[in-house]
Amino acid sequence: MITFSANHKLRSISMMKHKICVLIIDSEPESLKHTQKLLQSNSLVSIVESAKDSDEAILKIINSNPDIVLLEYPVKGNAEKELIKYIQTKLTETTIVFVSMTKEYAANAIRYGVFNYLTKPISMEELELITQTVHQTKQTNIQTRINQIIEKTQEEIRLKFQTTRGYLIVDPQDIICCKADGFCTELCLTNNRIELIYMFLSKLDKILSAYNFLRVSRAYLVNRKYVRKVYPGKNTIILFSDGEEYEIKSSKSHMKKLSNFDTELM
Repeated sequence: MITFSANHKLRSISMMKHKICVLIIDSEPESLKHTQKLLQSNSLVSIVESAKDSDEAILKIINSNPDIVLLEYPVKGNAEKELIKYIQTKLTETTIVFVSMTKEYAANAIRYGVFNYLTKPISMEELELITQTVHQTKQTNIQTRINQIIEKTQEEIRLKFQTTRGYLIVDPQDIICCKADGFCTELCLTNNRIELIYMFLSKLDKILSAYNFLRVSRAYLVNRKYVRKVYPGKNTIILFSDGEEYEIKSSKSHMKKLSNFDTELM
C-alpha cells in the first residue's frame, strides 16, 4: 500500500508582473478627480477604486484587496478606527497613506502606525514614488512565496511502500528503475541500493507516471532522469547513476515512446 504526504506533481510557476490596485477614500470631488487622473496615467496601476467615507470604504476594501489605500484624514464616516484596524490586521501587505490639507495630523498617522503622509493636492512625483515602492515590494513578495512553495513541495514529496522488513519512505527521484518480480517489484535506488516492495509493477506504473517514469517493457519501469543512451536496433536502454550503468531490455512498441526524448541515439 502507498500513501502520499504531499502533492504528486510539481507545477511550473511563471513570474508575471502584477500591477497594483489603489483605493482612494476622499470626500472632496475635485480632490478625488485629481488623484484618479494621476493614477490612471500611472503604468503600474491597473485598478482604481474610490469611496467617499470610511463606511463605504469598508465595503469596497473587502472585495478589492487594494495594495494602496489613500486615506483622507480626518476621514468622513463612523468607521475610521475599524477601517484602519481591518487593513492592518487582515490586509497586512496593504500600504496606507494618510492624505490631508496640512501636516497637522502627521502625529495621528504615526500613532496609527502609518508612516506615509501626503498633502493635497497630491503631486505626480510623490504618488509615483509610492506606487513604485509598493509595486517593487509586491514583486519581491510574490517571488519569495513562489520559491517557498517550490522548495516546500520538493521537500515534501515522499512515497511510502511496504517491504519485507517494514516500510520504505523514498523520494521518487531516488528511484532509478523498477523491475517486476511476481507480485512484488524490485526497486533499484541511488547509492547502489535495492529494495523489494509488495506491489505489482502495473500498479506502480500508474503511481510513478506522475514523476516522469516510463514503462519500457512488461518487466521494467524506468526513470527518464537516468536515461543516458538508447539503442533502437537492439531495443536496449542504458541508465546511469552513481558511476554505474544499468542495461534495460525494452520492446519495439515501448521504444517508440522514447522517440521524442532527448537522449543519445546510438
